[in-house]
Amino acid sequence: MWGSESGPVPGAAAPSTLAQGGGPVRATLAFLKRHPVFCLLLLSPGIPEYLSSSSPINAIILNPGQFVFQLVANLGLYGPGVLLIREAMVRWNKGWGTVLLLGAAYGILEEGVALSTLFNPKAGPVGDLGFFGHWVGVNWIWAAAIVPVHMLFSISIPILLLGLALPSTRGRSLVSHRGTAALFAILAADVISLAALIRFGEHFWMGDGVLVSSLAAIGILVFLARRVPADGKLASTPSPRAGPRRMAAIGAVFYPAVLLTESIGRGAGAPAWAVFILVALVQALFLVYVLKVAGSSGNEPQVIALSFGLILPIAAIGLIATVTFPLGLLGDLAMVLFFRKLWRMYRTAPAPSLAATGQLTKV
Repeated sequence: MWGSESGPVPGAAAPSTLAQGGGPVRATLAFLKRHPVFCLLLLSPGIPEYLSSSSPINAIILNPGQFVFQLVANLGLYGPGVLLIREAMVRWNKGWGTVLLLGAAYGILEEGVALSTLFNPKAGPVGDLGFFGHWVGVNWIWAAAIVPVHMLFSISIPILLLGLALPSTRGRSLVSHRGTAALFAILAADVISLAALIRFGEHFWMGDGVLVSSLAAIGILVFLARRVPADGKLASTPSPRAGPRRMAAIGAVFYPAVLLTESIGRGAGAPAWAVFILVALVQALFLVYVLKVAGSSGNEPQVIALSFGLILPIAAIGLIATVTFPLGLLGDLAMVLFFRKLWRMYRTAPAPSLAATGQLTKV
């Protein structure tokens, strides 16, 4: 989406960080500044799981056992996934094209190999889409929506927000080579454990052919991510052509538009293949428009506003899902405060554009 994580330009003033503040807030933010890995782990699985209430925060009181299980499973999936993809971005000296491709590979690994929601027509989260659009063992319409969700909310946005919040981490590896091996081991163990749980607990097996095809798709995406040019510019203009308010609105309508496209297509009696194409087209048009108006430099407020807009419907869905015991409001409050701090940081700090430090260049 917005560039590569290269290091700061020598002699350039760095943006202020989130650690500015006072009291307990300052102490908390200072801790996160010293431990960027922990900060990234709060963002993912924090955004895709806990803000959305896919893993409800209120389970910590209503069902502590469920909460602990989901926390361990989520950290074992999202944590290694987002850290390894960020490491690939940094070590390969690549940009956001690589992150999006690897995010798609991660989405197939989690939703396909580990949880089988891409394949199981009776999987709980899939609903009727397990039968409408199910072909050759794949829930295609569900896949068209959920894989991009992981590309954006599980991987790309957390990595982007980390670089914005902690500019000193840009272009810097956060994990040693030994730590990288440990992350691969944790991810493999978590995926295998969840796949076994689905196999023996829900009595569903995707089939050897589907498994091999899934692993092949993941391999192809990783290959493409490694080969994509690091310096390819995607944005049509160097400067933003839309203000932060419009970018926030664009983000806010993205996910509801995808859901609405699914609903209208089915309600109109369109065949599943047509709905699949419409869902993919809506997302493609969103990406094209964002690249057209976001600009490749001096766009920090626009990027922050877009990210906030994207997350807002996810948080709203999570709040509605837990309205009877809305403990998730704590997560929503933390999100609002986080973005408020980011906004003030890049709207008021006499800092260079992130293009100068390499965070948002080469869009």
